[in-house]
Amino acid sequence: MQRPRPHPVFVFSCVGHFVDHTFMLIYPTVVLALETEFGLSYGDLLTLSTPAFLLFGLGALPAGWLSDRWSARGMMAVMFFGLGAAAILTGLATSPLLLAMGLSAIGLFASIYHPVGTALIVRIARRRGRDLGLNGIFGGLGIAAGPLIAGSLTAWLGWRAAFIVPGVVSLLLGVAFLRSVREIATAPPSEPAKRRQPLQNGHVLAFVIVVLASICVSFLFNAVSVTMPKVFAERLPLLGGAVIGAGGLVAAIFFVGAFFQYLGGLLADRFAMRKLLILALGGLALLNFLAIDSRNWSMLAMAQGIAALILSLQPVVDSLVARYAPAAWHGRAYGIRFLASILLGVAAVPIAGILYDLTGDFARLFTVLSAVAMAGVVFALGLPREETRPQKPTGQTSQPTDSA
Repeated sequence: MQRPRPHPVFVFSCVGHFVDHTFMLIYPTVVLALETEFGLSYGDLLTLSTPAFLLFGLGALPAGWLSDRWSARGMMAVMFFGLGAAAILTGLATSPLLLAMGLSAIGLFASIYHPVGTALIVRIARRRGRDLGLNGIFGGLGIAAGPLIAGSLTAWLGWRAAFIVPGVVSLLLGVAFLRSVREIATAPPSEPAKRRQPLQNGHVLAFVIVVLASICVSFLFNAVSVTMPKVFAERLPLLGGAVIGAGGLVAAIFFVGAFFQYLGGLLADRFAMRKLLILALGGLALLNFLAIDSRNWSMLAMAQGIAALILSLQPVVDSLVARYAPAAWHGRAYGIRFLASILLGVAAVPIAGILYDLTGDFARLFTVLSAVAMAGVVFALGLPREETRPQKPTGQTSQPTDSA
């Protein structure tokens, strides 16, 4: 029996997830080559990206609202074209101010993907956890590709090319998206009536707890993703401090970690998500504690474990949001989740830079990250126990469409 072809919306949602994370992680690697050009410290240069991460969160709620009320297809197109233009302008920046403005524009347009793309995956999913996990692989590959692409282009063509080349590619993807996806189905009319209602009182507390745990995961992800190139450059002497070496190794770490997102999705379909959340966050607390004094191969092992656990949590958290939010509110629910998690999780970026400039090392940062992971465990313990396995959504049949 021939296997069904992937839904074009699913394909471009996966591509969008890849592009989204790739663009957000170009700068943390490029920054290693900017310390001499702009005459700023690592901490000061890293702080220039703080507005980008803030907008990455602030833009999520209006993006989700516009997706629900206007057009999911239109918002995806705005993301591809906006990211392309913003990256090209960033690559042309001639001062720290213009660089910060370009990075901020990247953060704003990148904020569109998660509330819009994740809601689309949930909408067309045959098996929610599995499909979120598959989509998560592409996000993880984007996380891996960001440092690798940035490091390679910086080494070969200069740091400006690290933004301009991906920007051109994103513009071309926007054209391909509009040509390939003529319409996007709206929420299924067959969805039970209770799922079309606003958040039920019994689910509000659980949704808030999921958001709080998500903030902890986001804090961990932001801290690890932006500092890992510098961590490897300093704690792995075999790299000799090379930008392309650090970027390539970070890419390898996140490449392997990407497949743990698929595993996390499969586990979310089969086991109680509350337990998965508690176990993964507990593991992150332990690994970050062990990373305080880790160097060489032990640092590499800790980094791989941390990346794998963080990425495996993404489909679990997204499945929990879908569990406690009605279908017609998915865009807004994911917008709230990403707004809160990224807006507060972005504090990891300036905190990482400040702690490094104060101490000249990352030991204190890993101590903070271990404490944040333990806070996430405490939040997860407040989730209601699951008496049954998570529901497996069925695929869509006849549905109204969004052709904007």
